[in-house]
Order: sequence, then structure tokens, then C-alpha cells
Amino acid sequence: MSDREEKDFHRRSFMSSACCAAALAALAPRAFAGQNDPEGEARVKEHVASLDSGLDPLPPTRLYPDMPRAVVAARGVTSSIEDAVREAVIAAGGLDEIERGQTVMIKPNMTGPAIKDKYPGRITTDPEVVRAVIRICRERGASKIYVGDRGMFWPNTAIHTTGIAKVCKEEGAITYPWNKSPYVLFRPGKRHWSQGFHIPEILTQVDHFINVPLLKNHGALNPGADYTCCLKSFVGVCMPKDRHQGGADELHARNIGEKIAELNLSLKPTINIVDAVEIMVSGGPDGLSKKRSVWARPNIILAGKDRVACDSLAVAILKRYGAEAKVGNDYINKSVWDQVQIYYAAELGIGQADPANITIEDINVPLMDEIRDNWA
Repeated sequence: MSDREEKDFHRRSFMSSACCAAALAALAPRAFAGQNDPEGEARVKEHVASLDSGLDPLPPTRLYPDMPRAVVAARGVTSSIEDAVREAVIAAGGLDEIERGQTVMIKPNMTGPAIKDKYPGRITTDPEVVRAVIRICRERGASKIYVGDRGMFWPNTAIHTTGIAKVCKEEGAITYPWNKSPYVLFRPGKRHWSQGFHIPEILTQVDHFINVPLLKNHGALNPGADYTCCLKSFVGVCMPKDRHQGGADELHARNIGEKIAELNLSLKPTINIVDAVEIMVSGGPDGLSKKRSVWARPNIILAGKDRVACDSLAVAILKRYGAEAKVGNDYINKSVWDQVQIYYAAELGIGQADPANITIEDINVPLMDEIRDNWA
């Protein structure tokens, strides 16, 4: 796919999204007036019609396959982000899996071209978190360190406007937006994705995949994706055109939470390192609606080798700071363990969702008692 085709595709996908269309309409009420784009109008109608299609979410069973005990490390940022990342990684079990000469792909959250002055807070992973992860991988002897993602639109631009390309250049890592890679088909064989979905071939070729999401809320039209973190990060792994398959397989149709969980069957990260330094508690994931966008500053780095367990503590952080900000989002009054992403991923054997089998390593985390109250 050429750069022009990439831009055209993302423009059409963006315009076909009911969420983004509503946001644009609010910003510019006449944005769609007078457009001579029958194909685009048809895609919008198809998208809206598909939102009520598909299976209802499965209720939580609390019956999960046997999974290893999980450790989630939470480190308060008291000096530098790099120190916090290093200590969280060590407390989560370290990165001894990375051997000299191996290759690593680091995946931050690069939602889109995030121009700093446009937003009062972060919508993408902090480049300093990425810098710390690059340095740890280099010290382990990794021969090639790639940094890539494929967010909502324009990945070639996003990697620069987020500041991540600058960090890669300074640290000797390779910027690799995933539109550069061929894609391969993956079929989860579960409730959703009847056509399967494609993932970047390079992710099947590197020795290690490190997931580095930004914690934030998610304003999905349908229930099941109240937040973005380790599991939701896998939407970036799915080829953009596959996110808009239409009908019941449309990502943003009914039951987005289960679809996100099934995306996670395609790959297993070596470790997940969560940027919870500055988070969106309302208006996520893109911050397009300024009236709803609210940020908080927990100053926390999380690390864990279990995506589900890591997400559970991340949601507890989101709940605590969202409640303090008095936002009216549904996740505030929902139990961590009732999040569809979490319980369905656990049922699929992706990770641990039994709090009795999750150890939290607390290292100088502010208000950790209150966070634990939201996690219990």
C-alpha cells in the first residue's frame, strides 16, 4: 500500500467511524454538507447499521483455565520516568528472556498524529517511557530494536509528531510503522472475527514483542471497551481494513470487548509496560471532544508479563482518578472484574483474572491503598 493509498484509506475509515463523525460534526457542524461522496455516505450508513449487529456479550463466569500466578509491579515516578520503568520491570520479573543478538519490537500507543500543543494532556505513550525500554533492551544485548505501531491514521506521521522518532534516533532504535510490513492472516476460531484478521508479518519474525500502552478511558459507542491499556493495545496489531469488516465483524459493532480479547490470541508480549504517568479519565482515546476530555496525573508505571492482570490494576487506577475528577463514565461504578476485556480474555486463557492469584508489587505508589480498594 502506497503512502497515498494509506492516507486515502485512513481518511475513508476515519469518516466511516460513527464516533469520529460525531466528533467532527461537533467541531464543524457543516463538515459533511455538500460533500459529493456517495461511497463515503454508504460506508457511514453501513457502519451505523452494523453497530447493533452481532452477538451479545457473554456474562462473566469466573471459571477460568489454570493460569500461572501473575505479578504486577506498580512504581511511582518519584525521580525520573526511566528509574520508574527500570524498577517496575525488575519487580515484574526482569527481562532475562532477551538474549544477546535477539530482535525486539516495542509497541507504544501511537493513536494518530498527536501534536502536543493541540492537547492539554497525553493521548500517546510518553517518549521517555519508550526511551527507557529501548535502553533496557540494548543492555540485554538486543541486536535490533524496532519501535512501531499502526494507530487510527497516518502512522508515518504519528511516529514523528509523538516525539517517538526523535527518541529512536537518539537511542539507535529503528522506527518501523507497521504499514511498512506485509501482513499475514490469523484466525482466532472463537466467537468473532469469522473472516479472521491480518497482523504485521514482522511481529511473527522478531524474537520479542514488548507492549507499551498508555492507560486511558475509551469512549466506545457500545459497552465493553471502557478503557485502553494492554489488551486494547492489540487493536493496533490488527490491519486497519480488518477493523472495518462490516456487519457483526465490525470492530465497533456490538461486543467490542470480546473482539479485543480475541485479537490478543494472535501474539504474546514478553512484557507489558504501562504508561500511567498522565492519563485520560474522560474523552479517550483520541481527545477529539474537548468538552469531555479530562486528564489526571497518577505518576505511575506498571509492568507485568500477564496482560489481563496488568489491565486489572490499570483499571483500578483509572477508576480512582476518574472518580476524583467526577467524570460520569460507566467504568467508575463497574467492578474491575466485570470489564468484558478482562473476564473474557481470562476465559480464553490469555491471562490471570483471579485476584487471589495476582501479586501486586507496590514501589512508592501514591494513594496505593485507594487504588487497591478499587481493585478488590
